[in-house]
Amino acid sequence: MKTVSFYTLGCKTNAYDTAYMRSLFLRRGYDVVPFGEAADIVVVNTCTVTAVADKKSRAALRRAAKTGKVIAAGCLSQRNADGLLGIEGVDAAVGTDDRSHIVDIAEQLLGGETHINNVHVLDDCAYETMSAASSGDRTRGVIKIQEGCNNFCSYCIIPYVRGRSRSRRLDDIVSEAQVMANAGVKELVLTGIHIASYDDGGHDLADVICALGNIANARIRLGSIEPGILDAVFVQKIAAAHNLCPHFHLSLQSGSASVLKRMNRHYTPREYLDFAALLRDTFDAPALTTDIIAGFPCETPDEHAETMAFVEKAGFARIHVFPYSPREGTKAYSMTPKVPKNIAKARAAELIALGDVLEHKYLQSRVGHDAEVLFEERSAAHSPLMEGYSRRYIRVAAAAHENEIKTVTLSAVCDKIMLD
Repeated sequence: MKTVSFYTLGCKTNAYDTAYMRSLFLRRGYDVVPFGEAADIVVVNTCTVTAVADKKSRAALRRAAKTGKVIAAGCLSQRNADGLLGIEGVDAAVGTDDRSHIVDIAEQLLGGETHINNVHVLDDCAYETMSAASSGDRTRGVIKIQEGCNNFCSYCIIPYVRGRSRSRRLDDIVSEAQVMANAGVKELVLTGIHIASYDDGGHDLADVICALGNIANARIRLGSIEPGILDAVFVQKIAAAHNLCPHFHLSLQSGSASVLKRMNRHYTPREYLDFAALLRDTFDAPALTTDIIAGFPCETPDEHAETMAFVEKAGFARIHVFPYSPREGTKAYSMTPKVPKNIAKARAAELIALGDVLEHKYLQSRVGHDAEVLFEERSAAHSPLMEGYSRRYIRVAAAAHENEIKTVTLSAVCDKIMLD
């Protein structure tokens, strides 16, 4: 039996794409082996969102070359196929579309062909029909509902390597979700590059959530959404979905109005807070999480202070902080003056420290409350307890069984984990 292994970098959308490619190899009779073991074919699904992601992708490709014939897939492959094919041992490149032929490409490599470039221009491409249900996680299933982005934030390379926004058919999403639920998956995570822009012939993201609200025994969790597109009508509609987790990852990037404008983000700090307030008025103590870029070009000390003040005012349950990473080909790449790396790193550290304080405050606010938790694995820090995530994406340790949804009472906070 021929063998294949996979290595995935980056986001949940990349993870879904890998699961899809994995299912194609399984259907063609390949045996999947762990990455690092000898394999006939090794697929590395790359990421290019930051310079660090580029570096990690190239390192993974070099590791893969020691174990089998290598196919570089994903965003960095779409952006720089020729560069990756120049790495010793990388035999083929597949981009962020037309993954359905990846097994045929693997067969060509095993037949003796080399340096196959299957990356093509993404102009006017349709949504690539794919399903990963047959190879999804038994506990949490990721469902891709959308691809691409039209926003062109000034710092972001993703629209150039994923193409314009295009959406999956609603009935196809519901069908895959039902297959996952029937297989025992207890949480369905909706992912895509910009899911807030989902549009399938007049159906929007709220329609997807409401349609999945009819699926029994599976709760729904949203990926990252953007308040500049969503409104009160959206919130009213999704409030009817009883199985929607009250956890909303609202992409922010900066709390300064002037920085947001340079970033080409389509909302103001005031509009962001208004949307957050709408969620808090509609849902019971929702967890609001976010991403922030520190040290964006031209960011002044006052603008950084505005972001610090905004983060504290917003009262996030958790924040992810990234120092700005220049991406050649984006508008921000040529913006000056640049914030020195040491200053950007220091600003990121300040935001991380504030985020830790806010996260602890949010966790403390949940002490004494009941939480429905999906338990997934044995706790390393609190053995023999199991760990999993609550509907509000709080990490919880308690006595439970693997792949069990159980309601527990949150009694204490211990190093970002809540105990029953």
